[in-house]
Amino acid sequence: MPSKKKKKSLKEKLREKQIKHQKALEAHRLEMEKKLAEKRAKKWRTSKTALTAAFLFFVTLSICLAWQYTKPPSTVPQNPNEPQQQTPQSSSDVIYIWPDGRVDPATAPITNVSENYYKFTGNVTLPIIVLKENIVIDGAGYVLKGSGAYGSKGVDLSYRKNVTIINIKIEGFDYGIYLDSTTRAVISKNEFTNNYCSVWLTSSSSQNTITSNIISQNEGYGIWLSNSTSNYITGNTIKGNVNSTAIYIKFSSNITINQNTLTNCKLGIFLYSSTNNTISRNKITQNYKGIHLLKSTSNRITHNNITENYVGIGCDESSDNTIHHNNFDNDINADVQSSINIWDYGVKEGNYWSDYNGPDVDGNGIGDTPYVINNENQDRYPLIKPVSLNI
Repeated sequence: MPSKKKKKSLKEKLREKQIKHQKALEAHRLEMEKKLAEKRAKKWRTSKTALTAAFLFFVTLSICLAWQYTKPPSTVPQNPNEPQQQTPQSSSDVIYIWPDGRVDPATAPITNVSENYYKFTGNVTLPIIVLKENIVIDGAGYVLKGSGAYGSKGVDLSYRKNVTIINIKIEGFDYGIYLDSTTRAVISKNEFTNNYCSVWLTSSSSQNTITSNIISQNEGYGIWLSNSTSNYITGNTIKGNVNSTAIYIKFSSNITINQNTLTNCKLGIFLYSSTNNTISRNKITQNYKGIHLLKSTSNRITHNNITENYVGIGCDESSDNTIHHNNFDNDINADVQSSINIWDYGVKEGNYWSDYNGPDVDGNGIGDTPYVINNENQDRYPLIKPVSLNI
């Protein structure tokens, strides 16, 4: 007689579910990075083909012109004692702001109003490379428009300090504004649309402020920040990125994410392998998932409105995070796997949970029984009413 198959215990089933969930999250992260690499490779192949064709055309044209035309000798000999004017090499497809303050080419619709203040005088269709520090670039509401070319950067601030970018409408680039090893930059009051990533910040960039921008319809990310510390993401509206992440933080610490509105994105805020960051007073609504922590510890998540998402907050292999005074009203308020976190402030106040049905006999606004997420995660002091937040 064949032996009966042993039924799995509840604990074994739960562990299998946790492992499956974790693998799915890792697969999602890897898939996003793979798509980025594939997109870049595809654009590179297209750009390479176009450049090769253009090169062959100009080589053929030059040969034809050389065959038909021979330059006559000059009738005015050059004075060897006359100083020659030297100009840095410029490109017909890039605008430079040089360290000496010049805009190159001079025909670009950007005026050097004063020593450290530049202003758009019309729409710009070329990417801008900034080589001068301690300046303000004011778009005056004009558009900086790209063609979506491989690796294109609307404004490149790599290795710069104290550069402010304001009032520009930036669209059609792989990276709207690119910060690499950049410090004390301010990205403020700009509108980004139809870029792969609107603001890309990486490689030990610090003390930068990304504030009061409107970011929409990105292919990949609203704001990507990696391998950096002590940056501020405040007061931005990121919306309509239905297949992408609004704010992605990777291998970073001491990042402040405050007073942002994140709506209709696949993922509102994603922290990956990041520690000691603060997420506070954000409005995170109508996304697939509001906040997700993967392999991230010691972060503080407080005073956020996390509502109308499919999943409010997810934690996977992410422990020792402090989460309190948030409003959770979602289809699934919390999905926690392989993590142990702190869900209250330690002064008998936790979070508001829309699906909490416990009693409040003494009427002090705090539930008399814990809100149970799983065996290892409980909000000991769930709030009966939503937290009043000024966002």
